[in-house]
Amino acid sequence: MAFEVEVPVRHRTMWLAFTDPEKMARAVPGLTVDAVHTVPPADGPEGVAGDVVAGRLKLRIGAGGAGATITYRGTACIAGAEAHKGTLDIAVDAAQARGDGALAGYLRVTLGPAGDAGERTVISVVPELELSGRALEFGRADWHEAVETLGAAWIETLAAEYRAAEEADGADGADEPSEAGQVDEAEEAAEAEEAAVPAVVESLSNKSGESESEKITNPPIVPAVSPALDESLSDDPLAAVWSGRYEKNRWLPLITALTLFLLIKRRRRHRADKAGADSSFRME
Repeated sequence: MAFEVEVPVRHRTMWLAFTDPEKMARAVPGLTVDAVHTVPPADGPEGVAGDVVAGRLKLRIGAGGAGATITYRGTACIAGAEAHKGTLDIAVDAAQARGDGALAGYLRVTLGPAGDAGERTVISVVPELELSGRALEFGRADWHEAVETLGAAWIETLAAEYRAAEEADGADGADEPSEAGQVDEAEEAAEAEEAAVPAVVESLSNKSGESESEKITNPPIVPAVSPALDESLSDDPLAAVWSGRYEKNRWLPLITALTLFLLIKRRRRHRADKAGADSSFRME
């Protein structure tokens, strides 16, 4: 049941497309993504986001009136990837929405460069699936056609999205100025700066001359200084306290508290020397 599809997108770009589980799933025709369960990078394959995509897939099998559409509900994730080989395994585990049938297994995808300059990519898909339930009503040829049709449409849709991104990046690169143009612009800017230097110097010299003449003709005005009052000659000894400046006596409260403490301690000692003077006691 293997099949190949060639797309006009570079190998590196298509590898990025296939290793993005959510974008890859949304490109599958007939698949409705219900949720994306994020898996920590340490638990996922190396270089691949190990997200698990949950959804519903409507798959058409058979042609004409003999065909039928089966809806599968399940999950898919990238079970393994080897970038140097360009291979990855997509694990699929789904069950019929109605009935007891199931679809489980792997899609082994291989990407290889194609074209003279590697501007294309050949993608081969080998489905390794186990089917049960209603799927057994159809033959191998019907399933091969259904899977190949679905897979080709899936790959082409995914490639078209990333091809548009490649073309946009190429257009942005074409709009960038060339190296020669950048050099010419730099030289023109340098010449303009050199031509502007004499004018700036002349302007500064004129301004400096004008400022010197202004200084001479208009001497600076010095404000009158009122004589400071000497508080030490004040008749009021508490003048410093009334004006709120009493930081010089900040040790006075401490000295007062220490004096009171010594007096209280001395009084208690004096009372202890007298029998029955202290009514406090201690239980042992």
